[in-house]
Amino acid sequence: MNQKIVDAIVFVICALLAVSTACAEVTGDIDRDRIVSLEELAGLILDHLDGYASRPTLADLRSAAHIHRYYPRTIIDDSAEPVNVTIYRPVKRIIVLHSNGVEIIRTLNSSDRIIGISKHTADCADFFPQVSRLPMVGSMTSPDIERIISLNPDVVIAYGSHFTRWSKELENKLHGSDIILIRLDCYKPETMTRDVRKLGHIIEREGEAEEFTGWYLGYLGVINERVGGLTEDEKPRVYIEGYDDYKTYSRGSGAHQLVEMAGGRNIASGLSGSYTEIDPEWVVVQNPDIIVKVVGTQTGALCGYGTDDPAEMRCLRDEIMSRPELADVAAVRDGRVYLICASGTWTNPKYLIGLSYLTGWFHPDLFGDLDPEAIHQEYLERFQGLEYNVSEHGVFVYPEDDG
Repeated sequence: MNQKIVDAIVFVICALLAVSTACAEVTGDIDRDRIVSLEELAGLILDHLDGYASRPTLADLRSAAHIHRYYPRTIIDDSAEPVNVTIYRPVKRIIVLHSNGVEIIRTLNSSDRIIGISKHTADCADFFPQVSRLPMVGSMTSPDIERIISLNPDVVIAYGSHFTRWSKELENKLHGSDIILIRLDCYKPETMTRDVRKLGHIIEREGEAEEFTGWYLGYLGVINERVGGLTEDEKPRVYIEGYDDYKTYSRGSGAHQLVEMAGGRNIASGLSGSYTEIDPEWVVVQNPDIIVKVVGTQTGALCGYGTDDPAEMRCLRDEIMSRPELADVAAVRDGRVYLICASGTWTNPKYLIGLSYLTGWFHPDLFGDLDPEAIHQEYLERFQGLEYNVSEHGVFVYPEDDG
């Protein structure tokens, strides 16, 4: 057949894709190399036009044309030793082993593709009211491999980096199957936009990915420009206390990155290990200007989307302010002790919200026009599709007003 005629027919079929849903299988892959070549697509078209009883349907042609035109798609994942991951057909069924991935997929307007979740996501019903009801497939650290396989997903999304080990057994069990394991962190500030774009590319939601990254980078650009003009002496010394008392975050952690991005100096930056136990006397000697306590379920203080009562956060702050060993530390003496809720604003896709709070605490004169609550509200409405008023509900930081 004349090449121009074949190309014209392919173009017409591809134009029909706007009103079609691609089939789950690689329709048209005659030689089983998972790629629909131009020759294979042309053969399908001829078979359809010949009118045989077993001829491909129009839906088959649409699916094959879509795959021919847009696949394969390849990304580099976040594994400890990054690997190329190639997708050969549209991704329709996704299991996500961490809530950060679920949040980004919802940002990309594709939560309807999720068919399985981790226990942590299931426990976050306040933030994931629909997704939290989906089948649970274990935890991010101990996935239920048999349950995952039984749900027959196209892809499974897990943590990468130094958490790659959590999914090694799953990787081995999936080897040779049609289920593709993709490791993406979706929580680190320095890789957030890359991970959003990678997920957008995998699930054909590039437009949504660019909308989010544009919004995100707009705010980040304002923060970077202002922080970039500060001298080292103008940056406060910050002690970040983790969920456990006197455990802190050093270089390589997301918390350390946030402090630096907000124009602070992490007093633990030179310590070994990303989450390190320290002696109270060490904090006294370092004499931080600001203390930020990260709050989660491990701390015993209720916070986040599921409560409107700041009483437990208040009690926790009072406990820190009342520690005898910290009485002469500048942060306590000056009342610059802040609590931030991990589930609502910390190192995950919402970390921009937490960053905006940090900038206001560290440099109130420089960031008085940056409203963390407004950023939070816009994020929930525009990118998460949630009807939740953060000015009336939730407890995300304490004190809520540093005035």
